[in-house]
Amino acid sequence: MITLALRSRPPGRLSLAGVTPDRLAALDETAIAKLPVRLGNRQTALGDWFDIRIAGAGEDKLVISGAGGDRLDQVGGMMASGELTVEGDVGARAGLAMTGGRLTVSGSAGDAAATAMRDGEIRIGGDVGEALGGALPGERVGMRGGTVVVARNAQSGVGDRMRRGLVVVVGSAGAFCGARLAAGTIVVGGGIGDHPGIAMRRGSIVALGAAPRLAPSFADCGVHDLIAQHLLARRLALLGLGTLASRIGPLRRFMGDQAEAGRGEILVPR
Repeated sequence: MITLALRSRPPGRLSLAGVTPDRLAALDETAIAKLPVRLGNRQTALGDWFDIRIAGAGEDKLVISGAGGDRLDQVGGMMASGELTVEGDVGARAGLAMTGGRLTVSGSAGDAAATAMRDGEIRIGGDVGEALGGALPGERVGMRGGTVVVARNAQSGVGDRMRRGLVVVVGSAGAFCGARLAAGTIVVGGGIGDHPGIAMRRGSIVALGAAPRLAPSFADCGVHDLIAQHLLARRLALLGLGTLASRIGPLRRFMGDQAEAGRGEILVPR
């Protein structure tokens, strides 16, 4: 196991893209300390900011600790395998373009977590900022796979342009949740902001809190108790979210966004 202990709060944004357990597993402490990381527009070395310790061998496991983690951007970016645990907060774009592995953050995360994620699992113990599971600038597709679980609340734009995968927000989500959703599933345990599912084409938004305000381009299809809902409840239970899973029963189904000829669905308490 490799431990990176942050010595002090960085004076600016420090990018840790590529500092992942699968890439560090074959390196010794000296080589790890020399890895380049960017502070703003300036290149520095990982050892300038972290105390590095390796204990044992044969595990693709990385732990990042220390106060000031909210200025660490792209934590877990490009990770393909292994386990990365952050004891505290992280900054923007956590899990950027992940293709595998597991990222666990005990605290909160900034904006754009799980951007362009393709596979793997992200668990965030606190809140997340805007654009969770969204797209890179200029791209038409957001999150393409994997699982994201947020233990508290998310700000606006959850799953914008999402193509595949599962996003679970145990608390509340802001406005425009699931906007331009192409496929995949978003589950929100608490309240949900205005205009969920705007311009969605396919996929599912499961809003288990108070029924959100929907655009008039969503058609009420009545109350349903579908097999897919039971399968989703089973998936949530396997993720350790039994309380949330127990709330998935017969739900009212709205289809849309029909302004975009969409065939997606928003499921709300009946």
